[in-house]
Amino acid sequence: MLGNKKKEIAELKQKITTLETENARLTNIIHKTGIEDDPQNSIVLLSKALELNGIGLWAKYASRDNIWISSIAGDVMGFKESTALTLEHIKLSIIPEDRPEFEKALNDVSQGFRIGELELKIARYENESREFRNIVMHITQFSGTLENTEGNILLGTIRDSTKIEKTRRDLIRAKERAEESERLKNTLMTNISHDIRTPMNSIIGFSELLNIGNLAYDKRLEYVKTIKNQGLLLLKMIDDIVELTQMETGKVTIRKSPCNIDFLLNEILTIFNQYKVSQNKEHIDIKINYPEKRGMVIYTDPGRLQQLISSLITNSIRFTEKGSVEIGYKPITEQRIEFFVRDTGAGLSRELQKRIFNKVSEDEPGPGRSESTGLGLSIARNLIRLMGGKIWVESELGQGSTFYFTIPYEEVPETYHEMAPDEEFVIPSYTWKDKVILIVEDDDINFKFLEAVLHDTSSQVLHAINGFQAVELCRSINKIDLVLMDIKMPEMDGFEATRQIRSFNRKVPIIAQTAFVMEHELKKCHEAGCNDQLTKPIDIKEFFEKVDRYLKHD
Repeated sequence: MLGNKKKEIAELKQKITTLETENARLTNIIHKTGIEDDPQNSIVLLSKALELNGIGLWAKYASRDNIWISSIAGDVMGFKESTALTLEHIKLSIIPEDRPEFEKALNDVSQGFRIGELELKIARYENESREFRNIVMHITQFSGTLENTEGNILLGTIRDSTKIEKTRRDLIRAKERAEESERLKNTLMTNISHDIRTPMNSIIGFSELLNIGNLAYDKRLEYVKTIKNQGLLLLKMIDDIVELTQMETGKVTIRKSPCNIDFLLNEILTIFNQYKVSQNKEHIDIKINYPEKRGMVIYTDPGRLQQLISSLITNSIRFTEKGSVEIGYKPITEQRIEFFVRDTGAGLSRELQKRIFNKVSEDEPGPGRSESTGLGLSIARNLIRLMGGKIWVESELGQGSTFYFTIPYEEVPETYHEMAPDEEFVIPSYTWKDKVILIVEDDDINFKFLEAVLHDTSSQVLHAINGFQAVELCRSINKIDLVLMDIKMPEMDGFEATRQIRSFNRKVPIIAQTAFVMEHELKKCHEAGCNDQLTKPIDIKEFFEKVDRYLKHD
């Protein structure tokens, strides 16, 4: 009986041992799978899951100083794997101005508050250089066990939002630029419409006055002169718009050559003494302030320099009702020369001075100033930048304004210092008897203009209203000595007409007459087979010189 009991006890002990072994094995399996409420195993599995979405994880047990951090979190923060990390390391990596937010979040969590999203900036070190990153962090707290110890665990997620933040900022900036561009475009178009209608009102009005039968001869001349001046004003506006477009696309170049500054300023003075009369500002005195060293000759782009100074003078005359406009220059260093245009106009406020060189402004420029496209000063600023200089303005309301700009320069040898200005051009008499000139032009007014220009040359003029007619006339008439080819026409444009004429006639000179002024468009004229081009509005001096040159070589 006693023996049986001992045997049963021994079997029971054996069963208990077997059960304990099995329990230990199952417990180990549970630990490995993280099913049991073991935060260490759960955190590892959680970090692996978060890594799939590029999110890092850190965890800290309340009784320990060190924190556990996932590999992605370490990469984001710039920590090396071998570093023993604490919360202090994380705090110190956050830029000083964001640290109070992080510390407050930790304190709130310890008080039992739920924490939302923290947006922080960190400074991490890469190859001894410091770089800044934007991160998003969430912090929370829960109770659990870790290595047979119970307590609270801080848990935080880290996500690198640098690219997202940059994309967001870029999108915001792009949206703001688009809105600003739209606003400026609308303002610019409104101002252009205003500025076009003003001279057009004069052109149409004075054209109607010319129809008066008993109009005195001197009045007729006055009205014709006004129409011409207003037309030139319109042309200048169009040129400004085209010039600004070319600058924004990087298609403007600077071509340097010797330039006698005194001769250039005298030429500008002559032009603007006529211009001020056309603007009913003949009472304004325009003068040149010469430096002690006169007759400087420098390497620069004379055309661009004249354009710069002219834009500033035009602006000053427009906004000066009485007094004077003064032009001057002086070398300030061995490599730089300073120009200025000073007026006695209404002056500029401090605020307007900051944006006076912008492309367009919706604000009134100042007392007595009217709205305009304002492209001249913007073009001047861009040109000066291309030339390696700078521009600024000094002004007081009611005291006038002085516009300054500097450009680098290099003096040229003394042999250039005796250069004389060009003599006034007088159109000579041209006789092209027995010459046949084909004018290809779909606009009847433009044809009548060219026909009038050629009226006294004894040449025979033919007219084609489109490219098809031009090709047929050149094919059927052997005696055509010159073709003046319009480019933009219906049915067949000038490019295609020129190419077809060149397929059977390689000798006849073809001069493109075009309103296109972009360099790539003029290049297309030559590629199609044109020998030369005349840009509309056609300059009569240039017209006669080119036509005569090609007819002489015929």
